[in-house]
Amino acid sequence: MKYIHLKSFFLLTLLLSSVACKKKLDDLYQNPDGYSKDMADKSGVSVIAGFFTSQLTQGFFLSGDYGSVYHQVRSGDRIMANAVQIYNVTTEGSTYTLADVEHDWGTGGFNESVFNFVNTQWITPILWAQREYNLTPQAKRTNLDSLYITLMHVLKGYAYQRATDMYDKIPYIETGSAGGLDGVKAKYLGQSDIYPKIISDFKAAEDVLTKLTLTTTEQASFNQQDVLFGGNILKWRKYINSLRLRCAMNVSEVLPALTRQVLTELQGKPLLTDYNDVAGVADVAVIALNRICNELGITRAYRERADDCRAGKKFLQDVMYCQPTMGSKVVNGQTLYYFSGDNSTTGLLDGTVDPRVAYIFAPDWKGRYLGVDTKWDGNTDPNSYLNKVLRGLYINDPILTDISKTTFYYGVNNSQSIVLDAASKADLSKREAFLLNTLRSRVANYDDNGWNVGTENNLVAEYNVRSQFNFALKYPTIHAVETELSLAEAAVRGLGQLNGAARDHYKNAIILSCKYWYELNNSNQYSKTTLPAMPTTMDDSRINARPAMEYNANVYAENAAQKFDAMSSAQQVQAIFNQLQLHYNMLNFEVPYTAARRLIKYLGTNPASMYERFKWKERMTYPSSIQASDPDGWSIISASNNPDLPVWFTGRTTKWKNALE
Repeated sequence: MKYIHLKSFFLLTLLLSSVACKKKLDDLYQNPDGYSKDMADKSGVSVIAGFFTSQLTQGFFLSGDYGSVYHQVRSGDRIMANAVQIYNVTTEGSTYTLADVEHDWGTGGFNESVFNFVNTQWITPILWAQREYNLTPQAKRTNLDSLYITLMHVLKGYAYQRATDMYDKIPYIETGSAGGLDGVKAKYLGQSDIYPKIISDFKAAEDVLTKLTLTTTEQASFNQQDVLFGGNILKWRKYINSLRLRCAMNVSEVLPALTRQVLTELQGKPLLTDYNDVAGVADVAVIALNRICNELGITRAYRERADDCRAGKKFLQDVMYCQPTMGSKVVNGQTLYYFSGDNSTTGLLDGTVDPRVAYIFAPDWKGRYLGVDTKWDGNTDPNSYLNKVLRGLYINDPILTDISKTTFYYGVNNSQSIVLDAASKADLSKREAFLLNTLRSRVANYDDNGWNVGTENNLVAEYNVRSQFNFALKYPTIHAVETELSLAEAAVRGLGQLNGAARDHYKNAIILSCKYWYELNNSNQYSKTTLPAMPTTMDDSRINARPAMEYNANVYAENAAQKFDAMSSAQQVQAIFNQLQLHYNMLNFEVPYTAARRLIKYLGTNPASMYERFKWKERMTYPSSIQASDPDGWSIISASNNPDLPVWFTGRTTKWKNALE
């Protein structure tokens, strides 16, 4: 998106942001500031059009947001383990005691962000636009203004879906109301009330779009205002219908009849179906280019959370079928096992290994795609998973058999080294344990990458910076892969079949995800000298390491579908969830988190790749400031302000507990 396209909206956006920042929750709904329509007229667009575009560019709404993404990666990964923080699974980095994410640093930024956004920036432009629309006589309402207000109803529903998923009860304003701008205070409603409302609103909006006809002039104006889909009405219809499907699946445990009704109503309707069908806005569209990586963009969050960029064993092995190759060696009379490599070299070519291994992840310095487990490794088992990963780096080195060798070299071009201690220098029998424990300490303390993402001497696989740091990435708030997986789950669970059988949707989701991640990786043209620029701490070998080729996703997806065919229904639902979690990974914590919570009842266990030492959160907690600013609201929500209380759509009243709870 060129900056010229947004020029006429910057004034509106800045004004709205300043209003939102200085207003408390109660002020927003009961005593909001006035707004001059003359300001909008001077921008050259209608006031409603300006509010519409302003809504599309709100922080962490359809785009990323540094602060919010930082906390969702840091704390969200401690719940879902979309990526692995190694120090939380080893004795060298932590202790095997129960921990939570409620009372550590960053609690507010994690728990409260979505609630605060939905009650300020996310809702403010919608209310202003609604009031302007309500005050405009029907005879003077333009075709475009009616279109914009319809789409803003959709965006309001999307905002409330995200917020109610996290908190259950939230301040809700009925569609068509301007809330506090008309003296009407928002009411706290829960998921049981909100979901039927927004599902109905989505249906009504899509009905409007099916009958809509724009003139050439109107279409040209809409093209400019619509920074999400470039004025493409069909894409808006796909988006709306896919949101309806998401909501229908979210309530499937408690309102299966509504789920089936929505599936029936979606027959013949357009849905997100293409690999580039993604509802999101890229950082480069809304942030000054020189501020993206170092200040405001989501990539700053990834750069500062380098400890979260480690690849998970679950994804690589259990979901993508990238399996380690095993070796063994007798040392001091004991048989020790190690991972010598993996099957990716042949598997990527013959379709037995997921192509996304090469698109989403980067290998360790030795070229192995070996991730990290979330199970606790107390180093009591010499052949634990982590020990086998690290032992493979030195087990065949002469230092174990040649007394004259006292330094172990590793890394690219042997740039890293470990000098034996005095006891190990004098005794060959002590060397294996010394090297293993030294490498364990280094990987647990991130000494192998210096707490920077994109370095070359990492001891385990990590996320690939070519995909992760593609600044043109559109933040995937919803994607065609999710839609296909929702249809697959609905078919498996007997909730309705739409556009094919479960295995067809499962297979297609994999194909679409492979294409999406390949293009994200392969199309990245950024470097250390571009604007925006890759971090200077990254190694050029990581930045420039494109996949050797685009591997045949169809062959792999068919192989995966055949495995899917042999599964039980519960196993198929778990496999569907795994694909959802893999596809969104660190880019979208909220969707897999919601899916995991609602599937616990159906599966009888948690489908996520949980850490053993972190408590499971059933919901986000509210800002403590509400008690003082809105005592009436606090009296409604305080009883449910408990991270151990399942939300309504889960169909559960009992918390899921992990190994230490």
